Amino acid sequence: MKKLVIFGFDGTIADTSPGILYCFNTTASSMGYSPVDHDALYGIIGVPLEEGFKKLYNMKDDEIEYAANNYSKLYSQKGKEMFTLYDGITQTLQELKKSGCKLAIATQKHHMFTTDMLDVYNLGDMFDAVCATDVNTNLDKSDLLLKACNLTGMSVEDSILIGDSDVDAEGAQIVGMDFAAALYGWGFKTREEAEKYRCVTCFDTPADIYLKLSLI
Repeated sequence: MKKLVIFGFDGTIADTSPGILYCFNTTASSMGYSPVDHDALYGIIGVPLEEGFKKLYNMKDDEIEYAANNYSKLYSQKGKEMFTLYDGITQTLQELKKSGCKLAIATQKHHMFTTDMLDVYNLGDMFDAVCATDVNTNLDKSDLLLKACNLTGMSVEDSILIGDSDVDAEGAQIVGMDFAAALYGWGFKTREEAEKYRCVTCFDTPADIYLKLSLI
């Protein structure tokens, strides 16, 4: 088994889609755009906000900065409270810790939001490193993965990223890290989409993670 297991957050640890959809649609509706339904979030969660507004609403370039700022304000006020952990993820984290693995998070969500959400379920102490973005920083997924390795003292070769999206898979590919796909999230619609990235394994549920990782 790998010595360091790195998780994405949105779509891997937690289903944050209700809050994300609320902030996207509330912002877009206030600007005269029609709201989208929940399924429109496939492939959107995890990408930069500017790209999300462009893809979901075909928003004009000169409106996107305002939209992104408004989204962030809404998310800090209400959106961050609209989430649940995926069933089985807490037990999986406990099993990995008991086996001696170090755990980390690599997410482009704001660091404050990430830690606040982990604390709601008393999960903050489970992770040896929480690598996220902060004000005036714009770290790519690959940067966050290398930061997680540095903070935990682990090599890329001894680490694996579990994520649910193209962004996760591409970040791992850039740094040469093994990648495993969470198919229960909001990035990959099918196993075939994930396997384009030569992922080492796929998880249909969080309960699959410990057993499959123990075989790698």
